[in-house]
This record gives sequence, C-alpha cells and structure tokens, in this order.
Amino acid sequence: MADFGFANFGDDDDNPHAGAPQLQRQAKTKAGDLKETGIELELMHLQKPNESFEVDKFYKDLLYSADDDFTELANPAERLEELLTRVRSKDHKKRALRRIPLTLGPGLELGVGVYTLVRPCYKPTAVKLSRNTNEELKTHSKTYLRETGEVLMPQDLKKAQTYGGKRISFENDEINQIKNFGETGFKLMGFKPSSLLKKYYHVKPAQFIYPDETTITGSTTLFTALLKKSLERDVTAICKYISSKNFPPRFVALVPQEEEFDKQNVQISPPGFHVIYLPFADDFRKVKFEEQPKAGSEQVEKAKEMIKKMKFTFNSENFENPSLQKYWRNIEALALDRTAPEEVEDFTLPDDERMLKRAGEAIDNFKDMVFPSGYEPGAKKRKAGGATGNAAAKKAKTADASASIDVKKEAEEGRLGKLTVAVLKEIVKKEKITASGTKKADLIDAINDHFGV
Repeated sequence: MADFGFANFGDDDDNPHAGAPQLQRQAKTKAGDLKETGIELELMHLQKPNESFEVDKFYKDLLYSADDDFTELANPAERLEELLTRVRSKDHKKRALRRIPLTLGPGLELGVGVYTLVRPCYKPTAVKLSRNTNEELKTHSKTYLRETGEVLMPQDLKKAQTYGGKRISFENDEINQIKNFGETGFKLMGFKPSSLLKKYYHVKPAQFIYPDETTITGSTTLFTALLKKSLERDVTAICKYISSKNFPPRFVALVPQEEEFDKQNVQISPPGFHVIYLPFADDFRKVKFEEQPKAGSEQVEKAKEMIKKMKFTFNSENFENPSLQKYWRNIEALALDRTAPEEVEDFTLPDDERMLKRAGEAIDNFKDMVFPSGYEPGAKKRKAGGATGNAAAKKAKTADASASIDVKKEAEEGRLGKLTVAVLKEIVKKEKITASGTKKADLIDAINDHFGV
C-alpha cells in the first residue's frame, strides 16, 4: 500500500544542457531521488518536423534503469488521450488515516494502519479573498462577555451544564476525564459467524485495516495468520474501537477479505479486514409499516421477466460525478481563458431508448398486469384534509400548550428542558424575550435570564 505518483513533462530537445555535463548529472541525480520516493517520470517528447528524437543521448539514462528492456518511446500523439485522462483525474493520497494497535489478548498486540478505500469526493472549500488586493483572508474569532462587552481569553472560559435549575461548571481536567474512554486502538471481544452480520447494520462508511510493521515488528505475520483463519472458518471479529484520543468507543466488525488478482495478475482487492461500524441498541428504530396487498404469482413472474431484460454490468468506477466534472470544467475554462466550458456528458442518466428496445414489451406487460387502466406514473395521490390544515392545527396546538404553562414556575424548578423547541419559541415570542439563537439551550438561557433564575 505504498504511495506512488507520476510526473509528466515535455521537451523538444533530445540532449538538453549538452555543453554542461554538471547540469546533466544533477538532473539524473534528481530523477533517481524521485524514483526512490515512488514518483515515476514520464516524457512527452515533442518531435520537430523532419527531425528524429534520439532518446539515447540523454533521456534513456534519466528515465530507465540499466535492467529495463527499453526499445523506443511511444508516439506522443497516441498518448494524448491517456494524458488528458490522467491530468483530469483527482489524485488521492494513499496514506493511512492512523496507525494503532490491535489487541488480541493480554500481552498480544499487532500494529495496523487504518485506510479509507471509498469516500465522497467533495468540491474544494471556498477561500475568502480581499476584494482590493486579491490576497487570502484569515478569520479570527473573539468571545465577548454579554453584559460588559469585555473580550474573554481562552483561560477565562469554562463549560457548564444546567441540571435541576443550577448551572454546574467544569474544569478542563474534569472534562478530559469525562471524555477519556481508554487507549486508542482495536480490542478483540470475540468472533461471530459472518452470516450474522446484517446489511442494515450499516451506520457510517466502512474503513480498511492492513498490517503496519513501523509500530510493532512482526505484525504482518500475525495479521496474515489471523486473516487466513478467519477466511477458512468464515468468521468475523468483533472489536471495541477507539479511533483517537477523547473519542467514544464503538463496536466494529472486522470482515476478512482475500487478496484477488485479475487475468493480468494485477491486484484488484488487497488482503485485509473491512472495519464495519455496528449500531448500538439506541440506534435501532422500530418503524411501523402499513400492510400492503401481496402480489400474485403472475405479477411476480412478469416482474422477473422485466428485471431479467434490464440486467446490465455495473461498476461505480465507470461513472464520474457529473456535478464535480461540471465544476472542474468551469475552473478549467476560467484558468485557460476560454469563452465557454467544455460540455460534460452525464452518464448517470438512464438510457431510455436502449431500455425500451431491450425490455419495452416486458415493461408494458408488467404495467398491464399490476397497475389499473388509466394509471399515470407522475400523478400525485391527493391527501384527505390537505397539508395546510394540518400545519394550522399543529401551530394552534403549540400556542395552546404555551398558554397553559406557568413559565416562571417551570423555570424556577428547572423543568424548561422538558418542553419542546416549538413551545419554547412560542414562549419567547409571547413574553417578548430576545434569545441569542434558536437552539433549545439558547431559548432556555434567554427565558431563565428574563425571569432572573
């Protein structure tokens, strides 16, 4: 899982610095240093009309080692499309998120690196610039005391929690103790059959672990043995995972993955464990679904026929994010001073023509079997009563609830936290109280200050 990169450069001179051997030696030394750090140099030679580009003069020693079976450089015109694709692809750093221990038992640990194999690719964060100088601006925040306007320093601030009508403040040492759940790393709790891991347990994106020899020597051997036995027995390791200092623990499942190669013997799946975050008991939701009519056997068969006709090979790596591509094309047009950005083809749109050609008859048969005559796919079902009446009734109910409350008494007895945000907002509006924000804590603080609690 080493970090590799490419450096492309072009030149129309097959023997640069011909009269300066010292500069040529410096260039070759620098090229050797780049190769040692995992950066591969690629030459896009620009051949002049009626002239040959003799790579043996200088660039052969710069780009290739003595063991390489070098013949000749590829035609640069044939590699233009490959170069454009590489330049327009985002470079993701292949470093570990963190390097932490995996504890299998008392006195038995191995080092692992935690990686992210898939994550959302976002647009770059906007940078604020000065309108006059176009220089980057830096944001500084200051905290003021509400009553006097005095600027507060970090050592003047404390965190507090309102409990039973009293505000309890905490020292920094106390907060650190509250947040401390133990040492970072994975701690093995036991093993479970892989079949018990349900798909709906997914609560956040998974990660991937790989052995790390830099933290604990011999980790690769122990990791390989653990992976091999987990695959043989089809089991999943359950671990307690503390990712960083002051982070709460999570239960995770370590799902083993075997190394895979394609027909050209190129690795397509690395050996290791996928880290699947498991939900706590509080995370499960009991949703009541209305009972729906069951499909008949003929309807099921028509659905199977339609699905069979519409099957296709899908790979996420073949579909670029159209929003990101449009963003980068606009940036490219601005940078190159073009009149308009290059058009972006959206491959996420369905190919309606091809779908109808392959499965048009099956789709019509399914519609005739399932839906009633005169069915319109885009028509919305009208709700009885209407949304406006429901919203008005809800607002009236909130107003009635706030009117029946002795606000001062509730504040003095510390029961404001039991009220909903909607009721608190109605109280603030009714009592003409100015709140610093719309969050529940801000509303409660404003009401307490108003009644001197």
